[in-house]
Amino acid sequence: MTPTRSMRSNRLTTSILFTFLLASSASALWALSFPFPSRQQQIALEHKEHQSIMDKILPGIVQPQKTAPDEDVNAKDSSSPIISDVLPKTKGINIFARLTRDFEPVANRLNDASKNITVLAPRNSAIQALPRKPWENPEDYKKFGEVNAYEGQDGQDRAKRNLQRFVEAHLIPASPWRVGEEVETLAGEKLKWTKEGDKIFIQPGNIEVNSVAEKVHNGEVWVLNDVINYRQG
Repeated sequence: MTPTRSMRSNRLTTSILFTFLLASSASALWALSFPFPSRQQQIALEHKEHQSIMDKILPGIVQPQKTAPDEDVNAKDSSSPIISDVLPKTKGINIFARLTRDFEPVANRLNDASKNITVLAPRNSAIQALPRKPWENPEDYKKFGEVNAYEGQDGQDRAKRNLQRFVEAHLIPASPWRVGEEVETLAGEKLKWTKEGDKIFIQPGNIEVNSVAEKVHNGEVWVLNDVINYRQG
């Protein structure tokens, strides 16, 4: 064999070997880039198992709604807008707005044009940032245990009572609500508000009011940057 043929043969062998190694490396990199299907399924199952009990009992209740709720609970006598008209349409508070509709006494109160009310609606981000869900009460966990606190019909009833209290703690049965005037919420806690410059703060707690978003026939909607202390531990 001439030197030229030998060199060509060596080059061909080297080229084939290089191509094989490159293909093997590419396959390995491709495999590392994507998790195995079984691992994806495992992650999904783990996520599902870690859903809270109340997420299943009250699905989506603390998720912002993309569309406004349907017609109000009761027909209104006046053609003028009232709280139940504007609350679901107020930007950034639709989590709280939906919660008000989940309890008939609250929904009826907001839909009553003859009774004035000031709604202290926490922003979506404030509710989502809570260290626990609005229906969770540390005392329930102490008394009934982590597993049984909100399990079964009794547990669901406890959760709903806690959630209703959370909503009612943000409802002032007065409008206009004057500066320094102490008024009991529907949950029974006394609140007042103060003003520092252009900013309004709810006391106690020094909760900042982001804006007075709506003023209608039977009250006002105030948007809060935090939640009112609803006395659940």
